[in-house]
Amino acid sequence: MRHKARKGFPLFTILLLSIVAFSQKKELIKTEKMKEYILLIRLPIGYGPTQAQAVRTQWTTLTDQWKADGIFVTSFIAPTDGYVVTGKDRNVAKKSIVSNNTKVISNIIVKATDIEQATKLAQQCPILNQGGTVEVRETQPRPETTNKEIIRNLYENILNNRKIELLNDVISPDYVGIGGVKGVAGFSSTVLSVIAGFPDIEWTIEDMVSEGDKIIVRWHWNGTNTAPFRGIPASNKKVTDNAIVIYQLKDGKVTNAWLQGDRLGVLTQISLIPEGLIPGSQLKKE
Repeated sequence: MRHKARKGFPLFTILLLSIVAFSQKKELIKTEKMKEYILLIRLPIGYGPTQAQAVRTQWTTLTDQWKADGIFVTSFIAPTDGYVVTGKDRNVAKKSIVSNNTKVISNIIVKATDIEQATKLAQQCPILNQGGTVEVRETQPRPETTNKEIIRNLYENILNNRKIELLNDVISPDYVGIGGVKGVAGFSSTVLSVIAGFPDIEWTIEDMVSEGDKIIVRWHWNGTNTAPFRGIPASNKKVTDNAIVIYQLKDGKVTNAWLQGDRLGVLTQISLIPEGLIPGSQLKKE
């Protein structure tokens, strides 16, 4: 008895697609079961720039492969010196932590199914050929940051405190802003123009609703127009704006944003548009 394929789809194609889908499902299950492990990289005390340069290409090749395999999480350099508190007198000394003539210089966090697999990853580190050591430890599960917490941090910490350099932590490289500018530059260009015109601006979140990969935010901001705003001379007036924004996030970063604000109200409050032109205006008075 011959099996019949759906019209337009040869049997071979259907079987091939089924195999691919099954393989992808197995890979997804495997990734979900992985744990995070930290690799503590220790170097000999006399290790210097020359030795580091000798293995830089090898490190790059290795971490690029780990990234492609989906097992690289992050890495960070440990400070050369730290403050050490010792004894009942709580004596403080700034020095390197040295053990067996080696010191921790960096940390790498990777994903592995178990400690044995993580150890095999450690064995690939090029530093071992230069007298260094790699210690493997299982990390404790980290609580996942919710999309609401990410957006709250965006407003209450990054924007209100003008920590613009932290936008890299919450804005995806795939984000597209005005004029097609991508990434942090596309997002910050709009925000910075508002901050420039209203240097004391402060955002207040009034409501947040989470639905799937989207966050709906209702906020208002207050600020004083003490500097030119998008080519408009400063009015030195206090202004309030209200808006609703929908953010879409992927992997903990904003990929899209749709904003509906009271632009007409802002222009009226800085006296660019006479209030009499807006019948029944409900603009707040300062």
